[in-house]
Amino acid sequence: MARRQVLEVTCDRCSKTETQDVESVPEKGDELEVTFHGQTVKYADLCKRCRGACENYFKSLTKQPDADEEPEKKEEATPPGKPQGFLGMGGKKAG
Repeated sequence: MARRQVLEVTCDRCSKTETQDVESVPEKGDELEVTFHGQTVKYADLCKRCRGACENYFKSLTKQPDADEEPEKKEEATPPGKPQGFLGMGGKKAG
């Protein structure tokens, strides 16, 4: 039977208790420290859900794009004067 080492972590943010792999928990120091307008908040232990939420908050605050997402492709607009048909299906005119 295989064994692995886990730690029981109580989240400082939501108070949830869960077990995590030893490798996924930071070795020392606070996991997250935020200072805003002179007010500092520190979290030493975070559950997986709160860690993911904090990572997403950080990415959005620093405007970092997600590595998984592809850049949006922009569709070319119809040039002026060129007729566009119903639902974009050809340019035939009724008549």
